[in-house]
Amino acid sequence: MIGNTLQALSLVGIIFALYFASVQTRKLQKQVHIANLYSRYDALHHANERYDAGLAMLFQRPDLRPYVFQRKPVDLAGEDFDRALIVADQMAGAVDHAIRVGDRFPDDEHGDWSAVAKEMARTPLFQAIVRAKPLDFPDLNRYFQQDRKPPATPTAPPHGESSGAGPDRTDPDTA
Repeated sequence: MIGNTLQALSLVGIIFALYFASVQTRKLQKQVHIANLYSRYDALHHANERYDAGLAMLFQRPDLRPYVFQRKPVDLAGEDFDRALIVADQMAGAVDHAIRVGDRFPDDEHGDWSAVAKEMARTPLFQAIVRAKPLDFPDLNRYFQQDRKPPATPTAPPHGESSGAGPDRTDPDTA
């Protein structure tokens, strides 16, 4: 009889231990989820700051805005071409980072940058920078892979003129 009572008490103890372990597991799971979301939002905030830095560069040079937001074919040379590439590099890097974070820490409700990436893939300036340096933008590059039509690429200055920019940055083989 005492043996049966001890077995019943042991069984009740095991049930309580399992219950409390499951409660702790659920609370820990919730804490991990919150920590992941916090890290995600912090990383997206960082990407947003990088994107805003590109916008600040456009504020300094509003004549470059059509190349960034209105899909204007790149017909720049010299310092203007270099400045446009720097702006595109800054903004593409921010979007690439945001996409990478969004893929690793998905949150269906907030922070999807795919629309920005798709728009960049249609813009000649971003086509030039991402296709010239695909390894610098691995997550953004997949949006550029979807449409394999030849992009409107920036033109280099006519032969004999030097922009001081080095090799043609639109050709991935020379970049």
